[in-house]
Order: sequence, then C-alpha cells, then structure tokens
Amino acid sequence: TVIAAHLMARWARWYSDDQAVSSTVTYLHLAGVLLGGGMAAAADRAALGDRSPAIAVDPRVHRWVIAGLGLIVVSGILMMLADLHTYLTSSVFWIKMGLTLLLFGNGYVRLRAEAAVQRGVTAAWRRLRGTSIASLALWFGILLAGTILGGS
Repeated sequence: TVIAAHLMARWARWYSDDQAVSSTVTYLHLAGVLLGGGMAAAADRAALGDRSPAIAVDPRVHRWVIAGLGLIVVSGILMMLADLHTYLTSSVFWIKMGLTLLLFGNGYVRLRAEAAVQRGVTAAWRRLRGTSIASLALWFGILLAGTILGGS
C-alpha cells in the first residue's frame, strides 16, 4: 500500500503540474462521452422513432458504445486518482457513479430486449423503447453530474 500511495502521489503531482497531461485525460474522457453517448443516443433515437429492427437493433453500435465507455472509465479513474480525497468525499461524484451503474444495468436489459426483438417478440419493443428513454435520461444525468463535478 505504501508503493500504491507513492504512485498515486506522483500521478497527482504530474496531473496537476502538467497542463498537457490533465488536458489529454480530460479530452479522452469527453471523447468517450461523445463516442459512447453519441452512438447510444443514435440507437435510442432509432428505437423511439422507428419500428424497424434493422435500424434500432444494430450490434455494431454496442462495440462503439463499449469503446466510449472504456475511455470514460479509464480516464475517469485517472482523474479520480489525481484528487482522490475530493472525489471520494463528493456526493455529486457518488451520484454520478450510481447513475453510471444504472446505465450499465440498463445496457444489459437493452441487449436482452434487442435479442427478443430480433427473435420477433413484438412485446419486446416496449422494453426496448423503455431502455432507450432510460438510456437518454441516464447519459444526460451523468453529463450533468460530470459538469457539476468539474466545476467544483
């Protein structure tokens, strides 16, 4: 644990002292939001406005959303480690983490709904549309929490 504390202290100093490092990590975080959230929002829009499984249920979309989420998680951990005390004591941070967990859970339910839609289960459209509404609300809630967190 002494080594971990030493590495975190070095990272925190580097992150706070080097504008290029902190800007790069922030950029990667925002790029992940744009990539993952943008692709998810497009899929959500298709599910809410269309009854065509080919448009609303595209497995290629998930690869892009997961790539975006990967960027968000890695860059978010780096940001958190740069100022651990501030993040761990922030209620906004924990709200954002809760919303993120809900987003992951919603994604799992969406995958199951998409599979049912592809099998021709017409009742699954309602669940797919519900997960789309939840997805949009969660992405915007996470974005709001991140904006508040970044401003404090």
